[in-house]
Amino acid sequence: MPQQAYKTLSKGEIYALLHNRTKQWDFPTLSTLPHPYQLKSCEQASHFLAQKMREKPKILVVGDYDVDGVIASVVMMKFFALLGYEHISYVIPSRFSDGYGVSKAIIEANPSDIVITVDNGTTAYEAAAYCKQQGITLIITDHHIPKESLPEADFIINPQQKDCTFPQKEICGALVAWYFCAGLKIALGVNISLVPLLELVMLATIADMMPLTQINKCIVLYGLKQLPTSQNPALQKLKTYLKTRYITATDIAFSLTPLLNAAGRMGEGRIASEFLLLDSGNFSSALTQDDRAHRLKACSLASALDSGLQALIALNQARKDTAKSVLESAKACVIVYENAVIARGDDWHEGVLGIVAAQMANFYKRPAFVLSRTKEPGLESMLKGSARSFGEVDLMSMLLGANEILGEFGGHSKAAGLSVEIASFDELCAYLDSLSVLPKCQTTQEELGALLIDVSDINEELFALLQEFEPYGQGNPKPILQARLQIRQIQSIKQHRKFSFFGTDIGGIYFFCEQKFEARDWILASFTMQMDSYSGKPIMVLQEAERIG
Repeated sequence: MPQQAYKTLSKGEIYALLHNRTKQWDFPTLSTLPHPYQLKSCEQASHFLAQKMREKPKILVVGDYDVDGVIASVVMMKFFALLGYEHISYVIPSRFSDGYGVSKAIIEANPSDIVITVDNGTTAYEAAAYCKQQGITLIITDHHIPKESLPEADFIINPQQKDCTFPQKEICGALVAWYFCAGLKIALGVNISLVPLLELVMLATIADMMPLTQINKCIVLYGLKQLPTSQNPALQKLKTYLKTRYITATDIAFSLTPLLNAAGRMGEGRIASEFLLLDSGNFSSALTQDDRAHRLKACSLASALDSGLQALIALNQARKDTAKSVLESAKACVIVYENAVIARGDDWHEGVLGIVAAQMANFYKRPAFVLSRTKEPGLESMLKGSARSFGEVDLMSMLLGANEILGEFGGHSKAAGLSVEIASFDELCAYLDSLSVLPKCQTTQEELGALLIDVSDINEELFALLQEFEPYGQGNPKPILQARLQIRQIQSIKQHRKFSFFGTDIGGIYFFCEQKFEARDWILASFTMQMDSYSGKPIMVLQEAERIG
């Protein structure tokens, strides 16, 4: 290697950088989590419902078709099952026949005295007005950013409300639902544990791209630690789908949550909720949503779990095939602006537009909008779709700037759904074209960049140091390390390359490597570290590498 001076960081310096990034995150254990009644209206709603439950009212829980909404519904149903309360049912709306969230039609089709929304409701103006007219109590639990006005609900529990002092604004809908259950437990004075339900909330937190900081980090860390020994039958079954023994938040994001999300994306969200509700006392639950072969079998718990997982796998494959086709079409007609991209189709599958938007955002390195003509009766003049952020861009602030152009829209800083009149599409494009400075998410995270280290420091001690700051993910990205390395040996495995290096016992792998390297080459490599499932030892995962000698 050519002789040149360069400054590397010691392990102690890397530890200090990571510690400084996370030191303000004040919730290291479950016992330090904020009290439920710190959420605005949670105390009042909890005591109201505790009193009303003495009269055995019919309660309807209305969720959403994504992982967060499905899990929020499951958390609610499991909590009421723990209470032994039987006068309760739930609905997972179909994104195709019902649209997003609670609606007048859903409430009319499911007569009830009390409606509780989970992961939706902040923009449910029509449904709230109908409930008020009919004397139905409406309790909204949600986490999406409100518009200027709120629905006329009896109670709204949402940390995103401006006057809510809950310590963290960006928590998932399932955690808001869990907190309401915790508040109701206090109001009822019952002695049951809701801690096991946080294993499910962990999945929702990761799936909904919540920042893995503060409260969210505490929840995810707990869930990851519990997952290997979880007593939840559905989670036990889902673990068999993972290809690693060392489960991280990244594994959850790339393997498990897409599996659960596929059901809602393909119009059958209740398959995911029924699967997650399976337990020793509830294995006979059969799906009544349709007559397809994906139905859960009611022969035994093991059979039901197996059928449920196979149904989710089949739906996920259908989702992949559909998303691939739509992505190709979207790239063929995409309009690329300096700070955004937008694509429009006429018959794209609505359930995969969010995935395609995320892929477009990653490909073009800027926020992406993917829209298609809707087939909903009476809305033929509308385009509906999804938007995904890139980097630290605050997507909802972008959409609020187009408030007068758009129809219905909602979401959070990283992901949103939206609609626009076909006649207003060009106006939306002009708005995106005009954006010169994009709004940024508020963050206390320190940008670390690539951390240059010496090869002699790449060892198990370094990996253990990095593990102390798990879970990594949104809001707490895995550190990118960089080192000058000399290749000892190279092994080709299909399109991948496996390396050993002089000066360290830690090997490396470069997935889909297109570059040509030879033994004894010097390279500058950027990499992360993870546990190798096969060897049970740490391994470098190369992101980039260039020959320097």
